[in-house]
Amino acid sequence: MKLKNIGELLRSITMAVLFLVILLLVVFSARSYQHSVDVQSDNDNLRAVLSYVITASNADRADNVSIRSRDGITYLSIEDVSAGTEQCIFFLDGKVLEYNGMKNTKIYPEDSVEIGLANRFEMKQVGDDLIRIDTDLGDTYIHTHS
Repeated sequence: MKLKNIGELLRSITMAVLFLVILLLVVFSARSYQHSVDVQSDNDNLRAVLSYVITASNADRADNVSIRSRDGITYLSIEDVSAGTEQCIFFLDGKVLEYNGMKNTKIYPEDSVEIGLANRFEMKQVGDDLIRIDTDLGDTYIHTHS
């Protein structure tokens, strides 16, 4: 009689331990999957931002591409000389923003359009006709033209 009770007790303990192991595996797998999805989403966002910047700088209306500073903001200037307008792409508070306006007018960050998010977005002139954009996940180059 005692052996039967001990056997049932061991079977119950084994089942409880197996249940806990399976539950922990499910929880950790879900966390790992969510982390992978978050990393991929961040990567997709940053690639979309860089693609947007490259496409804007290569557009037919981009007569002059350069790095400028105005109103305390350093920005990538993409000018349409014939229209007298300027597309300003800059980084502020973890966001890559775009502001469109007449050339040399005040930049209003609160009226800017958010292109995407980044932890780092730095622009450097690295040659007479080359701008390097450094980001969290890598860097890219833009050819300037004027």
